[in-house]
Amino acid sequence: MSRYQVFNGQLFPEDELLVHATNRGFNYGDGFFESMRVSDGKAPFIQLHWKRLQRACQILQITIPEELTLKTFQNQVLQLSDRNGEPNSRVRFQGFRQGAGRYTPEASKLGWSMTSLPLETSHYVLNKTGLKVEVCRTHTINPAPQSTFKSTNSIPYVLASIEKQKRGLDDVFLTDAEGFLAEATGSNIFLVKDKTLLTPDLSNGGVAGVMRNVVIAVAKEAGFQIKEGLLKMEDALAADECFLTNATRGLQWVGAIDKKRYFKRVSSKLTDTINQKFGLIS
Repeated sequence: MSRYQVFNGQLFPEDELLVHATNRGFNYGDGFFESMRVSDGKAPFIQLHWKRLQRACQILQITIPEELTLKTFQNQVLQLSDRNGEPNSRVRFQGFRQGAGRYTPEASKLGWSMTSLPLETSHYVLNKTGLKVEVCRTHTINPAPQSTFKSTNSIPYVLASIEKQKRGLDDVFLTDAEGFLAEATGSNIFLVKDKTLLTPDLSNGGVAGVMRNVVIAVAKEAGFQIKEGLLKMEDALAADECFLTNATRGLQWVGAIDKKRYFKRVSSKLTDTINQKFGLIS
């Protein structure tokens, strides 16, 4: 079966090379990306992804063309998933600044591409074995306006992923220069203490995750208190539970940080609630 990709709104064979060597996203990291989940041919959080796309373009001073609206954005995501025969898929939207120029761009119109990969289920499945996580030792991250979305400059996360692999870990916590927890390599962090969910404040470099927003809203409805603030490893080690969140995998519970072991009661409950609330389980 032939596979497809989207480039500036049009479908092309996936193996066709469409990005020129002068592309600003390639040369300067002048862009961003969104990773979205399609479940049973529907994109349950498309509006949240669209809002973050708009915010990324605003911060990067990239102009969204008139033909790209929430409706066309959603249609292209679902069309790609359908053409690739993947009712359940992970769709990656890659946005970049079109046009020539060096550091100073000659134009600022948004260009984009989309690719997809299949997912096994329409709903979120909590990992059976808890993740083993520790703090990243090689580097920290620096807070900036562009920290809140997924910039194409992902070197800190690439290096952190290499480190976790070398150390035999499932993930690592990235911190800011003062040692406050920011996020994991591709996920936001949540701690559970009694009936309170604690999560790092976005001011210290974490991405404003779509699933982070969903979890906060669902947890509030379930009666949890939400506290966003500056958290250190001491807070993680004092917590009853710890889990990571992103839009494609949902919640992933952490089983161990150093010698501390954790439960998964809250992460399991929230996963079930999100699957039911958003119709991910038929």
